[in-house]
Amino acid sequence: MPEFEVHQPEFEIQVNLNGIDETITIKPDETSDGVSFYSCMLHSKQLTQIRWDENGRWEQLWGHLNQSEINTIGAAIKARQ
Repeated sequence: MPEFEVHQPEFEIQVNLNGIDETITIKPDETSDGVSFYSCMLHSKQLTQIRWDENGRWEQLWGHLNQSEINTIGAAIKARQ
């Protein structure tokens, strides 16, 4: 999978979480050592932070989502790249 560009402005994705269609605002960012991640905001509150890890899967850095929800959000992010 190609590297994701994190220097883009924030954007919105549409996903279904727990049977509810939600609009999530995605804010690409990176750590001080250059690791890319995405802050995910729902209703102006931080929902989670995820990244594409070195093993080729979506990983949650912060939050309480299950892996299926993380993968759903990650797939929608990837589709925007």
